[in-house]
Amino acid sequence: MADYTFLDLIPAFAEQEHGEGWNHIFGDPVLNPSAAVGITHVVFTGVLVLLITVLALVASRRYRKRDEALIPVGKFSVAGFFEVLFEAVMGMMSDLMGEKAAKKFFPLIASLAVFIYLGNLMGLVVGFAPPTSNLNTGLACAIVVFLVYNVSGFMEQGFGYIKHFMGPILLLAPLIFIIELVGHAFRPVSLAVRLTGNMTGDHMVLGVFGDLAAGIFGIPLLIPVPFLFLGLLVCTIQALVFSLLSSIYIALAIEHEDH
Repeated sequence: MADYTFLDLIPAFAEQEHGEGWNHIFGDPVLNPSAAVGITHVVFTGVLVLLITVLALVASRRYRKRDEALIPVGKFSVAGFFEVLFEAVMGMMSDLMGEKAAKKFFPLIASLAVFIYLGNLMGLVVGFAPPTSNLNTGLACAIVVFLVYNVSGFMEQGFGYIKHFMGPILLLAPLIFIIELVGHAFRPVSLAVRLTGNMTGDHMVLGVFGDLAAGIFGIPLLIPVPFLFLGLLVCTIQALVFSLLSSIYIALAIEHEDH
């Protein structure tokens, strides 16, 4: 049951999703042309974007009046959630790249943190699937980071950015250049695979123990409860790791260093 969601209550969707797939609409996958194309992650990505939009609108109500925005909220709220998350992200970025650069790249990293964290948490809700457990979602986020930090590196340092790829020893520059190119090319892959693998495993664990509890006790929410807390920890750590590594890549790209 780990791969099933409330979308599978729609017979036509379930038959297509877990059968022949949607290849006739979207074409065959590039890496594995014989595989069936699923769109569950696409649907839940849309749900996630809608959820973030609604939460953002709710949180923005607190900032309509300046005086109210400065008064701390004494209870949990949507605005408080965003403030805690943004403050943690800003603090992490400031330590890595300085306050000036952190403010410049904060919208990107904070957006990724919110998207990934809430996307991860969707996997803890019965009937939902985390869009971040699909490699396509992770790669999309990672490629954005890859493009941003490389473009920012060129804009900040010009040709000096290329020197980062050549190392300090001129004779070894061609070899180091190739190694650095391969390493940078695999950065988005490693970001995406790490996120996808952990969230897929977490979702599968919840599904397996849910099936076990349902088979033994007829109560699918009994045994998985401890794993929900573990899943919450995994969701938080993975969002933190993705944001942290993205910030490190940007900080290294814009860092001025003489070779």
